[in-house]
Amino acid sequence: MFVDEDNNIELKEILNSSLAKEIVAFLNTDGGTIYLGIKNNREVIGVNNIDENMRKISDVITDQISPRCVSFVNQYHETLEGKNIIKIEVKKGNQLFYIKKYGMSEAGCYVRIGSSCKSLLPEEIQDRFIKSLQIHEQNIIDIPSRRKDLTFKILKNYLLSNDNHISENTFLDNYHLVTKNGEYNYLAEILSDKNDIVINVATFSSNDKTQYLSREEFGGKCLLLAMEQAKNYINSINQTYINLETTPRKEIKMFDTEAFEQAWINACVHNKWSESNHPGIYVYRDRLEIESFGGIPKTLTKEQFLRGKSEPVNKQLFDIFRACNFAEESGHGVPSVVKVYGEDAYVFSDFYINVVIPFNRDGFNTAARKTDSKQPENIDKEIIEIIKSNGKVSRKDLALILNKTEGSIRHHLNKLQEKGMIKHQGPDKGGYWEVING
Repeated sequence: MFVDEDNNIELKEILNSSLAKEIVAFLNTDGGTIYLGIKNNREVIGVNNIDENMRKISDVITDQISPRCVSFVNQYHETLEGKNIIKIEVKKGNQLFYIKKYGMSEAGCYVRIGSSCKSLLPEEIQDRFIKSLQIHEQNIIDIPSRRKDLTFKILKNYLLSNDNHISENTFLDNYHLVTKNGEYNYLAEILSDKNDIVINVATFSSNDKTQYLSREEFGGKCLLLAMEQAKNYINSINQTYINLETTPRKEIKMFDTEAFEQAWINACVHNKWSESNHPGIYVYRDRLEIESFGGIPKTLTKEQFLRGKSEPVNKQLFDIFRACNFAEESGHGVPSVVKVYGEDAYVFSDFYINVVIPFNRDGFNTAARKTDSKQPENIDKEIIEIIKSNGKVSRKDLALILNKTEGSIRHHLNKLQEKGMIKHQGPDKGGYWEVING
């Protein structure tokens, strides 16, 4: 016999659009548990396609709720009465959470009362928001790491390759990787060889999130390596066009590489890591968006921020970025983006900053994609180069990048395998490509 719904229990027969509201309500109240695959009358009906449903739940958690709540929500596959169910555990949040689509409004902010979700009134939203601002903001060097088994081979390699001297006796202190009590801190955790950070790159074949294509995760490792892998993946889809109306013909990139890289570095170094919020990249048909959390520093105006006046949110992290040649100087990144895409590229809220980089797809009738007229062997070369950059690239991704059908991409992949130039390791889903002879 299963328990009834109450202030901390929600029973759901199927996954539907109300999940985000229910998670937000638990976050804003006292936490709770959502069981998927159980009717309101406590009848266990189970869940079909566990992996697909868990992926969709992950998308709701990471894409639909703000501020980022991944450290407060966990999901598990369990068996009850011989049937598969999904258990979603939600902890009480430390600030005001809301459905990103509706913002801090009655349609976006909920609390749990009994077995239902109740919208917050405007005055209640304002009161809770003001209280959340009064919460003491900890520096990531003062927050103890949740893990004690940290190693730093990757970080040390970055430092050494950029001519930084490392003394094993003073390494942790010199780079501020321990608290005053000598424990590893959260800065150490996000820079360690293995960790729990999540760097998501989600791709959609539409101009919104209605047509999901793929998700790549580059987390679980030293932040420097994770963000570099995410950067390389995005650069690998940066198509080149040829403008046939100019003499000589002019090659045009789909987006400005330097502006993207500067925006991505800024998103990672100035993200509010102290609240376990992780930056991410969302690729749509007409643009890409880089999302980081924390908003404009309280001591800066919007005008000062856009002009490049900088106040690093994580000074010690920025110092490491600079030592590893990831950031040349504080304040350079924002003007680089504004110069190319204007001030409208930055979209601000109280809790996050979005950088919107539109794709240059103008002139389809007068500017042809380079891949449209390429010979088969040239497409093979491009496939190999993309695989070198990201071995986990899928056929769908390759088709999108090279403007080909999935059938055509499958044909080229088969040919390259027959020639012994590439090899696929692991299962069809979750495996990766390897270049044998490029």
